[in-house]
Amino acid sequence: MPGPKGVPRADIVALLSEGHSDREIGRRLRTNPKRVGRIRAELGLPQYRPIPALSLEQAWSAQTEQLDDGHMRWTGYLREGTFPVLKHCGVDYAARRIAFLIAHGREPEGRVLAGCGWRECVAPAHVTDRPMRVQLNTQYAAIFGAAA
Repeated sequence: MPGPKGVPRADIVALLSEGHSDREIGRRLRTNPKRVGRIRAELGLPQYRPIPALSLEQAWSAQTEQLDDGHMRWTGYLREGTFPVLKHCGVDYAARRIAFLIAHGREPEGRVLAGCGWRECVAPAHVTDRPMRVQLNTQYAAIFGAAA
């Protein structure tokens, strides 16, 4: 069944074999996605099934590097050159907030900072939120006094 001029069937078949959706092939080749669907059916190919996107935690893990000393380096995007940010499904997430959620199973309160002394660290076990820092400061003052 010949299609419109300029969109050879072989081009559609090639993109189908690469695993693209009918809509994507129609957009790329400027042809009707219904035509692509008909060709898919004629070839006995299954309906397009999108590959599930990585979870937020998987995407975060893919952009970290575990260091020998227990710290973790962010290898992904840095906003303003210093602030680690994960871009996932069109949304920006602070990398340390995700690390905190991984380690503690809850949303952090206030800013999340590396509590280990290395400012760039994003290791889940090293990040702290405001209530954790307040508690630590209170314990420190109780042990060493306010002057320490």
